Amino acid sequence: MKINPFLIPIIFLVNFSVLSVTMAADAPDRILTGHTDYVYSVEFSPNGDLLATKSDDSTIRLWDPHTGQLLRTIHTNSGGGIAFSPDGKVLASGGGAEKVVNIWNPNTGRHLRSFKAHHDNVGSVAFSPNGEFFASASTDGMIRLWKPNTDHLLRILHPMKIDGIAFSADSRILANGGREDANIKLWNTETGKLIHTLKPDVQDVFDIAFSSKEHFLASAGWNGLDMWDGHTGELVRSFPREGGRIMLCVAFSPDGNILACGKDRGGINLWDTNNGTLIRNLTGDGQTVYDVAFSPDGRLLASVGSDDKIRLWKITPLQEIVPPTFPEGLTGPNIKRWAEDFNNGNLDSWTSREHQRERVKWQVTHGQLDVQTQPFCNGKLNLNDILAFNTNYSFEFTAFPLDAEQLRVKLKIIDTENANAGLFIGKKPDSLYHQVMQQAYLFTNHTIGGPYNATNSGEPTIGFNLTEIDVVFDRGQFHLYSEGKYITDFRSSLRSIDYVGIVVFPKSCGNNAAVTLDDFQISGPSVSTVRIPKEEPEDKGIDKPNTIDGVWVERFNNDKLESWTQPKHEAKEKRATWQPKNGLLDVWIQPIPSHALIQTYQLKFTDFPINTKELRVKVDVLETHNANVGILIGQYDADGRGTYHRTYKFLHKSIWHAIDLKEPPDIKFENLNDIEIVFNSGHFELLSEGKHILEFKEPNLPTIDCLGLIAYTSEFPIAHFVMDDFIVSNSTAPLPGSLSVQAKDKAAVLWGELKKK
Repeated sequence: MKINPFLIPIIFLVNFSVLSVTMAADAPDRILTGHTDYVYSVEFSPNGDLLATKSDDSTIRLWDPHTGQLLRTIHTNSGGGIAFSPDGKVLASGGGAEKVVNIWNPNTGRHLRSFKAHHDNVGSVAFSPNGEFFASASTDGMIRLWKPNTDHLLRILHPMKIDGIAFSADSRILANGGREDANIKLWNTETGKLIHTLKPDVQDVFDIAFSSKEHFLASAGWNGLDMWDGHTGELVRSFPREGGRIMLCVAFSPDGNILACGKDRGGINLWDTNNGTLIRNLTGDGQTVYDVAFSPDGRLLASVGSDDKIRLWKITPLQEIVPPTFPEGLTGPNIKRWAEDFNNGNLDSWTSREHQRERVKWQVTHGQLDVQTQPFCNGKLNLNDILAFNTNYSFEFTAFPLDAEQLRVKLKIIDTENANAGLFIGKKPDSLYHQVMQQAYLFTNHTIGGPYNATNSGEPTIGFNLTEIDVVFDRGQFHLYSEGKYITDFRSSLRSIDYVGIVVFPKSCGNNAAVTLDDFQISGPSVSTVRIPKEEPEDKGIDKPNTIDGVWVERFNNDKLESWTQPKHEAKEKRATWQPKNGLLDVWIQPIPSHALIQTYQLKFTDFPINTKELRVKVDVLETHNANVGILIGQYDADGRGTYHRTYKFLHKSIWHAIDLKEPPDIKFENLNDIEIVFNSGHFELLSEGKHILEFKEPNLPTIDCLGLIAYTSEFPIAHFVMDDFIVSNSTAPLPGSLSVQAKDKAAVLWGELKKK
């Protein structure tokens, strides 16, 4: 018995409401008919000569699986599963609402005896492989262990809500699935003591099954299929989640190499348990699959579900995996290696954090990299697309220029919580804003993802829980290893690699992700072993200008903004992040679906007090995406409410003004790359690249005390902009209370020493 038959009506209603389309059909090799209602349990006899099925039509039917002939029909109650004894001499069935377990002779159909001890519906039944135990589970929250050939009750287990029971191959462990708490409990059959409680990341556990090898235990639930070590309770592998799908039943092939999983709305996935790859997807004809069973020789799979038919599928046993020959170009003493061992307390070898929008924090401690990231879920994200753009957090490796036809990249994953973590390898995208991973493959601890712009890219569907990601690229061929073990390979459209890094993103929308990573290594014939140190501000050949007497410039070279306050709204709403590096300021803004003013993101310049009648300010806007960027200038807190109501916003597309100021000329711009404002006692002039654009008089602003950078966005997706040096000067010598600046730390404060641009 796999799924609890008493839940089938509920699942049927859920399925019907979610999807009422018939899926494209793969034809089974044989279909058996004879039942008159849906079939919820199927089992092969140990010798493979009988196939038993139980249906809601209150019958058990016995078939010849080789010919498809119906041999006999047993009339019994509805509800409850079925199980053959290890010698095949008896067939047990749950008694449903009759609260009994019935024992039958499968060769004659004769009723032999009944076990009567449960206080509610009897669902799952199972024999131990050694024949010493028989177990029955009831909705009364109890599992009873019996002597199979008698009605002697050995002991009672109390797991509460139960969905599915299964014995380990050595008969020492009995496992039960949990319906409401979604837990799996493992019991010692000799003592009745609880050994482990497993907690899959699913809403419900509908079925469990033990493998014949290595004590593997599979569990199927709502949106989840997992494989565990039954002895240690450790999670061995998580298979890719299918958003909103219910995994209803599981079964291992007799040799333990194949795991079959039946789903709602039709479909059976066949997984290779050795490397986690998807072997085949049997889509059927859209009928929900309630139970699956392998024949003893593993060459036949039977499935039953939400109609009255039994489907038989021919299965080809797996061949032994032969690892490919390791590329010669990646072996030998001449291979160059580079490693980031996270021992220097920072990440000199990485670019700025992309798309984090203050959702991500990281630190390097004790030789390891700790990353925590918050999910950002909008309409683009769904459970089928866990690699959605808005969840990605990536470190781009830039310690040396990379252009390799052969490459090996390794990363150690120490610990994860709700996180996919691993590597991205491929070609640098055309635009970091639109699709960061558009030409890069992702190899994480839970899945492989192909480039967004690739169709039929060929990467396998795979599920695993890897503690090491070891990827070999050889002229378009990818090979995945972990801890020295070969996993899988595939052919890609790439012929060379120039884009490598670490990626972390949440597995689900609801919870934060956390991961700890260890040494990151790159090796190959074209890899540089020279670490490029953190950039220092370059000497731009500064000399004295002819006309500007006082200049302040923020060059964005010191990796921080000592001259700026925190951005407005960021501390509370965490919508924006910026990073100055390589002489540029890179800013990302997360919009809020509200009125336009709340979209404002402001960097207020505060390194010196401003109170001046004359001012010149300039900024170069190099790149914008979904953002209107420019300069904020005027008077702050003029109304005593801590607001910018008396400021102008000179943006690269338009001018905005405060309500209580004179309206400037109604004009739109064609993306000004250079914004320069000259202010003189209320007179504004706007220039761009030295060219006069417009001018106007503002009588309400005889002086200026507020200055900063500003950006607006009111649409999804996020906004991004990049700008160059921000320059402030006055056209006369500094006056008391005006641009009186003192050098502070590493801020680029210069007086009369900046070359005029």
